[in-house]
Amino acid sequence: MSDHFWWYLSRSTGIVALVLLVLSFTWGILLSTRALREVDRPAWLLATHSWLSGTSLAMVVIHVISLMLDEWVRFTVRDVLVPGSATWQGASRTAEIGTAIGVYGFYLLLLVQLTSLFRKRIPRRVWLGIHRASFPLVFGLLLHAGWAGTDTSNRAYQAGAIVMAMIAGAASVIRVISPSRAKRQSA
Repeated sequence: MSDHFWWYLSRSTGIVALVLLVLSFTWGILLSTRALREVDRPAWLLATHSWLSGTSLAMVVIHVISLMLDEWVRFTVRDVLVPGSATWQGASRTAEIGTAIGVYGFYLLLLVQLTSLFRKRIPRRVWLGIHRASFPLVFGLLLHAGWAGTDTSNRAYQAGAIVMAMIAGAASVIRVISPSRAKRQSA
């Protein structure tokens, strides 16, 4: 096994987690707005949204564990659970802020996932309020990837990050301009 296995695993799972999260975010917006109602199937959209978000959480967990197992960055349990505690050799202040955003993002993702699992047992307003935190979550994790990621000088990574940001931005615009469910029902 390569001396850098954990480092490569950390980087790749972080990238995959971000892609899955942006896709889950987009699927959730397509589901909630029914923007494609002429061709969509809500049950399929919900199942895909749930699978994408659950898989993104699994990738984040592998990302965090592999960071702790990597001998170069040497993150501790405290570093990955307490925002702002992670520092490593050669890291800029921006990278440290990006890492703290990643820790907050992990907690927010976990909260959104857990409340979705118990959606039928909690008030809809509570679930919806927490679920709307997906907007700052996605854009925060895009910042995390840009500020703490080590692949930011790679052109393919840059292109992928721009595409992910554009998809998340377009989905957000769709959500803002789509009429709410109450307005659709009254129309």
